[in-house]
Amino acid sequence: MDRRLPPSPAKDPILQHALRFVCSPFGFVEDAVRECGDVYRFELPGVDDTITLVHPDQFRRVLVTDVESFGKTEDFRRAFGEGVLSVEGEQWRRQRRILQPLFDRERIGGYADVMVECTERRLERWSAGESLKMEPEMKALTLEILLATLFGRELRPGEGSELREAAEGLNDWFAPTSWILPAWVPTPARRRFRRSVARLRREVRELLAEGGTDASDTLDLLSRLRKAREPEDDRRLTRREIEDQLITMVFAGHETTASTLSFAWYLLATHPEAEARFHAELDSVLGGRPPTREDLPELEYTRRVLEETLRLYPPVHTIPRLTLTDVEIDGYDVPASREVHLSVIHAHRDDRFYDDPLQFRPERWVDGFEEELHDFAYAPFGGGRRTCIGREFALLEAQVVLATIGQRYAFDWEGGAELGLNPRVTIRSENGIPLRIRAR
Repeated sequence: MDRRLPPSPAKDPILQHALRFVCSPFGFVEDAVRECGDVYRFELPGVDDTITLVHPDQFRRVLVTDVESFGKTEDFRRAFGEGVLSVEGEQWRRQRRILQPLFDRERIGGYADVMVECTERRLERWSAGESLKMEPEMKALTLEILLATLFGRELRPGEGSELREAAEGLNDWFAPTSWILPAWVPTPARRRFRRSVARLRREVRELLAEGGTDASDTLDLLSRLRKAREPEDDRRLTRREIEDQLITMVFAGHETTASTLSFAWYLLATHPEAEARFHAELDSVLGGRPPTREDLPELEYTRRVLEETLRLYPPVHTIPRLTLTDVEIDGYDVPASREVHLSVIHAHRDDRFYDDPLQFRPERWVDGFEEELHDFAYAPFGGGRRTCIGREFALLEAQVVLATIGQRYAFDWEGGAELGLNPRVTIRSENGIPLRIRAR
């Protein structure tokens, strides 16, 4: 009997869905859902079909209730090697046990002052009236914060160009124009990706070598990974695992938070009432002094701005998985070894779960709103046992940076009528989010 495959939206007989997707990746998703419903088949020439899921119930199944039927994709292995983002099974559990203490809530809270210091140091380079592209600026800042906190290494503004450029290039493997082609096609983006991986590997080897061989100090990631080379029990990591762990942390530890911060500044700049309320809260709670860890619970509206930004522009806009066996999803047959993508951004903008889903409304996050949401209708950090290990770190960092910058500056949007989006591993804008700095 023939398989009942998921439906496929209208396509070109030769290019199939390639042209529609490249021209408007997120527009294609919305059109496909209207045509096909919550499950559809994405077809490309020379590549196996990809199945896209958009309903939170499907997310729960893939990430929680039937998690053993779905694994990580080969693209994640290419980008992150044997890092915690890409490995499976016992190898993942072993790595998670080693890394988890670094992300303990109490320890993370102690990073707040360092995050403020890094932010203030970058602000010394800003001047009221100048225009900045906020995406590269926030990427530079979050990389500096990552190294100062988890790596125990100071990277000042203007330093470390090789490391910065190498970290940036990991996203190139996932450019839409490359993703629609077979892995063996040597696109310019893929060549940049391979150069970046080689450069980043050189950089992390230097980072590992810088601190010597003292394994008694386990206060930062580098020290902990050096220590993990020594044990003979199941906690030991290979040199390749350690290097790939650092590559993973360099990318995932700054790129996602930088994306959130960039879109938050854009949303505040284009919503004056929300911006005024945000600034009023900072003035009331902080009174002109730098934020501390103890201040954060009182910065309620700042936290809502962050939550609403993560809803509208989730850094990881789609969660890719690979079927490890034949599965049935909502009555459709999906064979083994097929990529399945969970469209987080669609669920976050679905009017079945949110009123006025395309509107920026931080005030929606009150009175237990998140607790009443459909499970997985809000999943900016994934879910299940593979929930992002750096979730608490990212939320603390984003709130601290918003509060520190927001006390001194406001921004005016200079990008025109539309904000174009460019999906990679993380969501990006097409123009870098140009904003003009305005002193408060």
